[in-house]
Formats: sequence, C-alpha cells, structure tokens
Amino acid sequence: MIMDWIAKYGAVVFLVITCLEAMNCPGMPAGVVLPAAGIYAASGKISLFFVIFLTVIGGMAGTAAMYYIGRLGGHPLMHWLKARGPKIKNGCERCEEYLQHKSFVKIFIGRMLPVVRTLLPLPAGVCEVEPVSFLSASALGILCYNAAFVSAGYVLGHALI
Repeated sequence: MIMDWIAKYGAVVFLVITCLEAMNCPGMPAGVVLPAAGIYAASGKISLFFVIFLTVIGGMAGTAAMYYIGRLGGHPLMHWLKARGPKIKNGCERCEEYLQHKSFVKIFIGRMLPVVRTLLPLPAGVCEVEPVSFLSASALGILCYNAAFVSAGYVLGHALI
C-alpha cells in the first residue's frame, strides 16, 4: 500500500505519513514507513539524505502540532485521553512524570523510544516545557530515530535490488 502511494504521489508521501504518525494517527507505524522510505531511496529515485530530511520535517511538523495543541488546550484533552482506557492513561501519566524535570536529554531519549516518542509532545505542551528546548531535543531525537530506520531500509533495499 505504501509503495503504491509512493508510485502515485512521490516522496512527499514520507513527509505526510511521518507527520500523521507523529500526531498519533492510527495506521501510520514508523517501523514500516521509515524502512520503506529507505528501500525507495535505495532504488535511486531519491537520495538517502533527502528521504531522511523529509521524514524529519514531517515528524517535526506533527510534533509541533501536538505540542501546541497540548499547550493551548491540552488539559481537557489529556483528561479525555486518560479516560479512554487504562493503557492510554498509564502511557499519558508516565509521559507526564517523565517531563517533571523537563530535561533536554530526557526528551531527546524519549523521542527515540517506541510509544513514548509519539505520546511525548502532547504532555510536553500541557506541562509547558519550554518550546525551543522541547523542539530542539525532539528534532535531534527524531533525526537519530528516523536515520536509523531509513538507513536500515536503505541497506535492505540494496540487498534486494
């Protein structure tokens, strides 16, 4: 399915999908999309670095949107999310605890942990983590995470092509 979208719309698909994934949209798993981006780059239609750039821009756009949603109206939204089930409630509460000290390093590491990486922006906004610090740490974490998964797909793509 992803490869069909790429054939039809081009590499911009990676930007859009990573943005949606960062905004917690269902059906947009980075573990599938990012390696697919690397395989696409291995085909020679686009450079590896440009694919990584697109996925980071998409991830940052979704991250910034979720952060500012949290910052501007997140308290009612967090309450609603926590009421959706014990698993989601636990994830939200863990993110809030994680952000208590608002450490750049904690945010950087959190942006590379599955599940935490997509939940982190909303509570960061609610907890009023300083935007420049949060977005800078997020950018570095997203870059490392995306580069690893896209590069893995790139290596796999060269083995297959």
